[in-house]
Amino acid sequence: MAKLVAIVGTTGLQGGSVLETLHARGKYRLRALTRNPDSKHVASLKAKYPGVEWVHADLDDTASLGKAFQGADIVFGVTQFFQKDIMERVEQGDEDAEFNQGKNIIDAAIAAGVDSIVLSSIDSMKQLSHGKYTGVLHFEGKHKVEEYLTSQLDRVKGYFIYLGFYMENFVDFSRISPEDNKTIEFTVPLKPTTKLPLVDTANDTGPVVAYILEHPEECLGTVVEASGGYYEAQDMAKAFTEVTGKPARYVQIPYDSVGSDELSQMFQGQDEFGYYGGRTDFIERNKEINHTFTTPISFWRSRGWTGPSPK
Repeated sequence: MAKLVAIVGTTGLQGGSVLETLHARGKYRLRALTRNPDSKHVASLKAKYPGVEWVHADLDDTASLGKAFQGADIVFGVTQFFQKDIMERVEQGDEDAEFNQGKNIIDAAIAAGVDSIVLSSIDSMKQLSHGKYTGVLHFEGKHKVEEYLTSQLDRVKGYFIYLGFYMENFVDFSRISPEDNKTIEFTVPLKPTTKLPLVDTANDTGPVVAYILEHPEECLGTVVEASGGYYEAQDMAKAFTEVTGKPARYVQIPYDSVGSDELSQMFQGQDEFGYYGGRTDFIERNKEINHTFTTPISFWRSRGWTGPSPK
């Protein structure tokens, strides 16, 4: 019988990409977890992905997770720091809010007898910066979940996927230039030449998870980075002009202009110590994955986005 994969976060970018890829593969039975299986968005996904089982689960409710994981062979687990309930708890002093949700996933999966967990994690900026930047909570929480899963590898098989720098961020970091009311400016608190392992989350996550599932011995207990390689931060602006023909430029803004010390530390850390710590070994390995990773050019072509709306 085909293995049953339970997917956390199926209405988001990462889980949605895993769902799309594995459904297209047709090799697995799929169970999609969501807090609201009766939502209109889920209804549209049910129509798009026939044969998928949709179940209720809440990452703060281990009982619901345990029920959702019953009979599953594999769990894809992801947590999301930037959601209202998590951020409210962090503001109230609970810096482990995201970690606790990830721990719930792992504990419930082990209790349900799941064989393998594929966890979306990331490097600790505290570790990459040798203790200089300790406040990037959405990195630290995910990495702490990874460390917890690592401590449980005598009870469950663990696999780790690290997403690169989201290309989608550049849409959020865009504006129409106040100088000429025409040029698209990508305003990012990174040096223009800082090299980033870019990733199109919606299109690149699923194929990497599929590779992990299809190469379990090779990937067991290791990190698989999801990115085709490094690009300079300013390359996203250059690619936008090449694809759309519209004038665009990269504008480095101050670190402290992003509105939170956490994000300020993240960008400073990436400028000084690199995303992925600057390691490059994944680039050659990822050529073995049966997937063409998104480039800045292909991102803007597939996105079909021509710039922010005038205010």
